[in-house]
Amino acid sequence: MKALGSFAFALVAGANAIVTRWAPCCFHLSASGAVTGTVGQLDDGQNRINGPLAPAQFCIADGAITDAHGRGCIITPGVTQYQCDNGVPPASGFSIGCDGTVAYNGVTTFWECQTGDHGEANIYIHPGGINCGEITLKADS
Repeated sequence: MKALGSFAFALVAGANAIVTRWAPCCFHLSASGAVTGTVGQLDDGQNRINGPLAPAQFCIADGAITDAHGRGCIITPGVTQYQCDNGVPPASGFSIGCDGTVAYNGVTTFWECQTGDHGEANIYIHPGGINCGEITLKADS
């Protein structure tokens, strides 16, 4: 009987682990490096560092990030900007390390480029404008 109880406990614990693994993990982002600050969003889904924007909430599941409005977060073709768009499936390839460091396709280096708008900076995976600097993104818990 003791073996049956242990088996049942292991089965329930294993089932809970499976549910937890597939559940989305939600977080806020902050940047450090050339600029330091929290990541907020414009109404159109552009992710920006600093300025008067409230911290944005994101969720990751299976390597894909969505924002609190359900928009898919992508790396835009061409300019490689990190933003979240309506009606677009989220890009895969994102991960969050044990220390909260965000990576895209295994690379933890991102770039900020100043917008000239309220001290805000857009986020890119490659430097693509003027006044750009290297940053690291971290997720909180």
